Amino acid sequence: MKKRSNIDTVLDRVEAFLKGNMSRIDFKLDFPYEVQQRYPKMVREDEEFARLIDDRLVENGVYKGERLSDEAFRELIRKQFLDVVDISDEGFL
Repeated sequence: MKKRSNIDTVLDRVEAFLKGNMSRIDFKLDFPYEVQQRYPKMVREDEEFARLIDDRLVENGVYKGERLSDEAFRELIRKQFLDVVDISDEGFL
C-alpha cells in the first residue's frame, strides 16, 4: 500500500469539510493545527506547495473567515482550495 503524502492528507481534510463531512468548528480548530504539525514534512515533500497551502488555506482562508456566516466561510474555503488546486495543476509549483 502506497503511503499518502502529508500534503494529500491536509488537502483531503479540506475536501471533507467542503463535502459536509466535517463541521465548521472542527475544521476551524483542527485544520490549522494539522497543517502546523505536518508542515515540516510537507516542506520536505514540496516547499512551495506547503507554503501555498499555509498561505491560501490557513492564513487567508480559516483565519480570514472568523466573522463570516457558515455559508460564506464554506465559499471562502472553496475558493481558496480551488486556487491552490489550479496553481498546482497549471504547474506553477
